[in-house]
Amino acid sequence: MSAQTTQATGAAPSSPVTKLELAERFRAHGLKPTPQRLAIYKVLMRTTEHPSPEAIYKAVRPQLPALSLGTVYKTLDALESAGLVEQVSRIGDTKRYDANLDPHHHLVCTRCRAVIDVLLPEEHLPSIRTAVTGSAGRRFEVTGVHVQFLGICQDCFDEEMR
Repeated sequence: MSAQTTQATGAAPSSPVTKLELAERFRAHGLKPTPQRLAIYKVLMRTTEHPSPEAIYKAVRPQLPALSLGTVYKTLDALESAGLVEQVSRIGDTKRYDANLDPHHHLVCTRCRAVIDVLLPEEHLPSIRTAVTGSAGRRFEVTGVHVQFLGICQDCFDEEMR
């Protein structure tokens, strides 16, 4: 079985969530559902592009003109601490975020820094966990797996071939 990728088209394949549902989700995670938090979280929920704080700021600023970049960073830290978003490991010199908490991994283009979701067949993960823990040389309990494959995306490859 081969890995499946989700192209970063910008729109996340999720069903719409109401403002009330988002507020309840925030409260369940110990967060107050402020307009800034809700707007930032909505941007993350609606994209597969794993945006940087700067990109999120640009997306939210038209609806919240008083929003500062510092507020975006603090909000992302709060959302991450609450378990509502995950930071995709630093790609280049900036953080990138993902609201998709379903098990998946990433293809990362080392040229344009695009991040593409990839689904690995679940049947491969136990053997990977065993190999990793066996090579550690001591007890190590794996509690999660996030894999990033580094390489060159199709667009950059095609650009190079021209």
